[in-house]
Amino acid sequence: MAHRRCLHSALLHGTALISLKKSPPLSIVNALTPKPNPVITTSNLEPSWFTPWFYVRHFSSRKSDDSENEAEMEDSSDVEEESDEMASDMVRDYSPGEKEAEAAAIGYKVVGPLQRSDRVFKDYEPVFAVVQIGSHQFKVSNGDSIFTERLKFCEVNDKLILNKVLLLGSPTQTIIGRPILPDAAVHAVVEEHALDAKVIIFKKKRRKNYRRTKGHRQELTKLRITYIQGIEKPEIKTDGKPLKAADKKPEKIAAIA
Repeated sequence: MAHRRCLHSALLHGTALISLKKSPPLSIVNALTPKPNPVITTSNLEPSWFTPWFYVRHFSSRKSDDSENEAEMEDSSDVEEESDEMASDMVRDYSPGEKEAEAAAIGYKVVGPLQRSDRVFKDYEPVFAVVQIGSHQFKVSNGDSIFTERLKFCEVNDKLILNKVLLLGSPTQTIIGRPILPDAAVHAVVEEHALDAKVIIFKKKRRKNYRRTKGHRQELTKLRITYIQGIEKPEIKTDGKPLKAADKKPEKIAAIA
């Protein structure tokens, strides 16, 4: 070991003397101190024509993360649009002319609130009508109750006139509109505004880890039909005599002697 140390020190001194002859004079301390090896970096290994790539890419842990983010963005945008539409409808103030025009487009007209002195409910009449409210058609008679989609601009106990009458019928005649009967009308009263049973909306995209569950309750309006106008009502014949049950004759049983 000592021999190796002596050889190593001799080599160091020799290299120092040779460097002093070729390079400008340096201090003996700097010459004798060992210099660290140069650090090998990637820049030293790169060729002159190589240009470094500085584009940074962000990788997700799962492929489904991107699709989930996109789906969530779409859902959030849809919800925001729906909420904006509902807010605009609630905030908007309609003029009386706009209310009448929109109600007429749906198929009804608001007459006014029901008064205590009004006798709108009448006895049953053998007459029926087919009316259109919005995009739905109903076959109604006097005294029937129907559920429609929520009607705007009307409150409970308001009297309505349904203008879009497509057909009228009775035991003696039938009147068909082309497509609407201009002189016919169906009178009704708003009984309540209610909510329909909940409907579950489930969405799924396979192999994307995408599942969405929502519930919806449709707003409804209950109408009570009070009177059908535009057709002759036949008279209901009622006899004062009650119907008698048929008399059963006693069966004779032959006596066996």
